[in-house]
Amino acid sequence: MKTFPLPQSDKKLMRKPLTNTGNISLFFLTVIFTVFCADISCARAVTDETGRRVNVSQTPQRIVSLAPGITETLYALGLDDKIAGVTTFCDWPVAARKKPRIGGFSNPSIEKIVALKPDLIIATADGNRKDTVQQLARLGLPVYVINPLNINGFLKSILHIGEITNREKDAGKLVEKNKKRLNNVSAQIRHKKKPRVFFQLGLEPVFTVGRGTLINEVIELAGGINVAGHDTARYPIYSVEGIMGASPEIIIFAPMVNDKNFAAVKRFWQKLGEISAVKNNKIYSLDADLINRASPRIFDAIEIMAHIFHPDIKCH
Repeated sequence: MKTFPLPQSDKKLMRKPLTNTGNISLFFLTVIFTVFCADISCARAVTDETGRRVNVSQTPQRIVSLAPGITETLYALGLDDKIAGVTTFCDWPVAARKKPRIGGFSNPSIEKIVALKPDLIIATADGNRKDTVQQLARLGLPVYVINPLNINGFLKSILHIGEITNREKDAGKLVEKNKKRLNNVSAQIRHKKKPRVFFQLGLEPVFTVGRGTLINEVIELAGGINVAGHDTARYPIYSVEGIMGASPEIIIFAPMVNDKNFAAVKRFWQKLGEISAVKNNKIYSLDADLINRASPRIFDAIEIMAHIFHPDIKCH
């Protein structure tokens, strides 16, 4: 800490015995100085995953999560008692549903967030609006933004969240555990034939996932070939003719929020009886929340899909 020399007049005063008034003044000065130093020591500058500099408390006590995947990660790191607020879409684990709500994923209430007096807000570049982050930052609130673009990126995000929440050891264990799960699947599928997979997200219209999406990577890690994996559109719409031409051997349906009627999906595919996946009755449903969120449960999705593609493998 930088020190400053006392003026001569102050040095003279310090040679004199302190009166009661002097003792009291010194006491309050000491308290103020101690609080000031504690405040400095409890804050540290970190760089988030978008390159922003953020001043973060050494041990955050009131964390607001702006995305379901972030909330799940915080719970996985044992930070449930530090979570002060979550979005309306944060529904896992079940305990998260009892946390104060700050609004939607893309349109949270700034007023509700401020009222919770957070000492750390965690957002994601893939879903939270930039102006939301900027508004909160202008109010002096520390907002750390993660930006996982792939599975390795998400594993790094877990480590970063662990770092800023003083849970480095827990984050390291969680990352190592999930790396082992990935390696286990990879070792078993290495020499197996990869089935052609159509991953259905919606019914009307039928759309899927293209190159550069997290789901595309999950399909590949699980030992499948995404028939739309070379499509430059992230979420391309497929016509019946396009599906027929892709000739998928396995169809996986992960319904969106307002489209959970699996029976209707099966009726749709029965009209395309010439497709291998339909002929062999290889149409499966998957909980969309497992795969649409960058959360620790995405490794569950990889194992589930790997077992669908290769029923003889063993997962943890």
